[in-house]
Amino acid sequence: MRKATSVFVLVLLLITSLLCFACRDKDTGTGEDVWPEMPPNTNPNFKYFGYYHFSDSIDEVAAMGNANLAKVDIDYLDEIEHLARRNFNILIMIRHVFFENGETPGDVGERWETAKKGIEPYMDNIIGFYVDEPIWTGKSQEAFHYACQTVRRDFPDRKMVAMLMYDSVLKSGIINTRIKDIDPREYCKYCTDVGFDFYHKWDKDTLIKNISLLKKNVLIDGQVIWLSPKGFYVADRSKSINWVFEDTSLPPGEDMKRWIKGAYEVAVAEPLVVGFLTFVYGDEDTLEKYDYYLAQFFDEESEHFDKELRDLYVKIGKAVIANDIRQPSL
Repeated sequence: MRKATSVFVLVLLLITSLLCFACRDKDTGTGEDVWPEMPPNTNPNFKYFGYYHFSDSIDEVAAMGNANLAKVDIDYLDEIEHLARRNFNILIMIRHVFFENGETPGDVGERWETAKKGIEPYMDNIIGFYVDEPIWTGKSQEAFHYACQTVRRDFPDRKMVAMLMYDSVLKSGIINTRIKDIDPREYCKYCTDVGFDFYHKWDKDTLIKNISLLKKNVLIDGQVIWLSPKGFYVADRSKSINWVFEDTSLPPGEDMKRWIKGAYEVAVAEPLVVGFLTFVYGDEDTLEKYDYYLAQFFDEESEHFDKELRDLYVKIGKAVIANDIRQPSL
């Protein structure tokens, strides 16, 4: 009888330990308790996962262990140093060096030489250079080509990335933008990587169609693709940005879940996709434009905390960056 009691106690302790482990795993947001049918990352090129706007949350993002990428302006050397110390891959934004009112500034050579000296200590972490929506923001083709060619001349083993505004992928030939008569394929021909932002409500078929349009209308041989999954919600129609895209029949956060899951499914099946830059994690200025953004949903102290959304991001991000030799230091 005593032996049977001992066995029962041992079994009970084992069950209790397993339950405690499961609870601990759930509480820390490892993501293992969500999306059990998530497909594996079978795309060996898909290895970068990051967010827009987390400059004041670098340590917080690193602690989640699901992101290995950041973009930062070339003159923000303290932030670049912080990201390098945490072992992030870095895309350097070059807008303030190569463009002034959409054109090449007269002192661009001096600006570029000064900027290169500033980032030199961090080149082991810098994977490339970046311009956001260059056509939409009015950067002339001549100025953009000069920037891309200069970067690739001086850093031939680094990326030159352009994230296009969605309309730039829709049709081939000349398109009407803030700068007239632009052929997006000709415009982006000196880039190594091209992406586009598309923030309408989630629809997988539409995203696949738009990737096909990007290939048809913009990409040349050798170029690869970045995607920017939607990570915000705007309910207030008085705000000026992106509210027209919202499906307000869905609760805040629901479309973000659909986006990150669906975009991941598309990316693992598309060998040209190399990374995600999700829009938007959130910093001190974000609330002025968006009612809800990812940092609010990830924060256990926030009234908007959504464990399922955070765990999806953790699980998916870890599956992506597992393909990268550089992991952020925790």
